[in-house]
Formats: sequence, C-alpha cells, structure tokens
Amino acid sequence: MHKTLVIAHRGFHRDFPENTVEALRAALEIGVDGIEFDVQETADGQFVIHHDDDIGGRSIGSLSLAEIATSRVGGVYRIPALEEALEAVGRGLVLLVELKKVRSLEKFLEILHRYVDSAWTILVSFDAALIEKLAVLAPGFSRAVIRESGGTGPSAAVAGAAGFTQAPANMVTGDLVKEAHARGDLVFVWDSGEEEVLRRALRNGIDVIMTDRPDVVIRKAREL
Repeated sequence: MHKTLVIAHRGFHRDFPENTVEALRAALEIGVDGIEFDVQETADGQFVIHHDDDIGGRSIGSLSLAEIATSRVGGVYRIPALEEALEAVGRGLVLLVELKKVRSLEKFLEILHRYVDSAWTILVSFDAALIEKLAVLAPGFSRAVIRESGGTGPSAAVAGAAGFTQAPANMVTGDLVKEAHARGDLVFVWDSGEEEVLRRALRNGIDVIMTDRPDVVIRKAREL
C-alpha cells in the first residue's frame, strides 16, 4: 500500500492554538509524518513561532523576546521561541519551516542546524528574495517560494519546488499523479476539506498532504 506523508499545518490545533508547543506535541502524539510552522524575528534578533505579524496590535519586529514571552494565546498558551519548537518536534519528521519576517538568516540557520536534519527540512517563504538568499546560505536545505493557490485549504508550502507537483485535493486525478510520477515528481496536496475528495486523492496515490485536520487524514488513509 502506497504511504502518503501527512503534514500537520501549524501543528494539530483541534484542542490547542496553532503554532504552540502544545499543538506541535499533539501532532506528534497522533503520529503525523511532518509538521509545518511559521517563524518571525523579534526586535532583538530572536525567533518565535507565530503566524501573524503582530501580537495585540504591535508588530513582532518591534517586540523583544522577553516582551513576547509575557503574551498568551487564548489567555493561556505561550508563543514559543524557535528553539522550544524545534526541541518539541525533535528529529525524524519532515519539517516545513515558513519564514515570515526574518532578517538575520545566518543566525536563524545556525539555530536550525543544531536541531534538524537538512534532508528532512524544507524552508519556504512568500518572499522570493529571501529564498534566493537561502539558496546561497543554505544549499543543503530544500527551498521553495510559496505562491497563492485557488484551493480552499492551506497554501501549498512546496509550490515551485523542484521535484514536486502541487495541487489542491479537489484537483487531484489519477492521471495527474501518474504524469507527475513519470516525471519523477512527488505529488504534494493540500487538504480542501471534503471527505470524499480526500478519500479520492488518497486512493490516487498522492505522496504528501498538508492539512489542518491530520487526525481525520490519518484515519482515512488507514481505512483504504
């Protein structure tokens, strides 16, 4: 049976806020194959895991790590530093690391090298210039520019990456998968929500799926 790798978009956030250590650990507990999370740089050149550019109306780039450490998501959950997130995830998983507003790339890479295997890590960003810099600074990592898609699920984090054909689940057909595999591509899909669409995409032999509901995707994959 062909195995589809399941990537938890910002962790497993059914019970916890996305991009928190709790959401990352919850993803590990249900047996995902990989995790995607977002990185922002603070005013004092540190890095935190958070999707939005601001916290409480103030930009992350204007706040120190110490100031951010006092903030709580949903009144309870801390915004983790990059090191905390990487420690929580550990090695052996596929990581999709989305760089938001990050300036100190050398420092970011120094931290990353201490915690991850480059062969299992893809660095992605909407900022094409940033990805171009990473091509020079981090040639051992896979890299990709994220492009907006017409799908209803998460943006495909490997859009434009060599070796991948990307599509929303509702656009996947058997022919698309066969043609991609004939080119040597892996088929990367983002979950578009409908369960019959999901089942069909899994049956067609997709290779990687990124989803906000990894528990459902894992269960459906096991049912096939």
